[in-house]
Amino acid sequence: MSFEKPSENIRNQEYKITPELIKNIEESKLSSDDKVNLILTKAGLKPTSEILLVIKSEYENETTEHMSEEDIQKAINIIKESHLPFQLKEKEITKESYRTKKEPEIEKFYQREQMKILIGRSKDDLNFLIKALESKSDELLGKAFGFPATAIEAYTGKREKLDFSTLPKEIRESDAVLFSSPTLSRDNWQEEIKQGQQYADFLKNISTRIYEEMRNVVMRH
Repeated sequence: MSFEKPSENIRNQEYKITPELIKNIEESKLSSDDKVNLILTKAGLKPTSEILLVIKSEYENETTEHMSEEDIQKAINIIKESHLPFQLKEKEITKESYRTKKEPEIEKFYQREQMKILIGRSKDDLNFLIKALESKSDELLGKAFGFPATAIEAYTGKREKLDFSTLPKEIRESDAVLFSSPTLSRDNWQEEIKQGQQYADFLKNISTRIYEEMRNVVMRH
């Protein structure tokens, strides 16, 4: 299984990313990760993406509103404006765990209201993602999202994972690594990060704002 390069016809979608669409994505309340994924999928560089709209978080004594109904509708309209095939999922409530600095030994929980939007660069790609999600197969999901084959094998235990701490700081903080798959293989990571460099170069060219926003988010983690 190798990284699937988009066809010439799909790659030409790059020129259909209008300045208006980029501006709307930049100014939306989509997460930095989702802004990047939407642009890369629209450009044909990613086969599919899963956009996550986090609407509200409810803690023990606090409720945080992340997106209003207007924000949600704007996000959906941006997906429609991209002319990518998509599937809008129902709103759902999930239970997430967290720990505080004050009581790190105690696992606490909060509820999160969210909505997912599945997008594909083509209907076939979208259908593949839907089937991969239904299968709950990490291998199929990795393929659906366009990760390099050897990186998928590392994630699923078929290859040894790369220990990022063994890399020099300048490599760990390079665009090639920061925009790559979160899991890389120990024996083929140099090839796998070429995809990350491709993503970063494209983003810098089409939206410096989103490129820098995403880089800052990844660096904080």
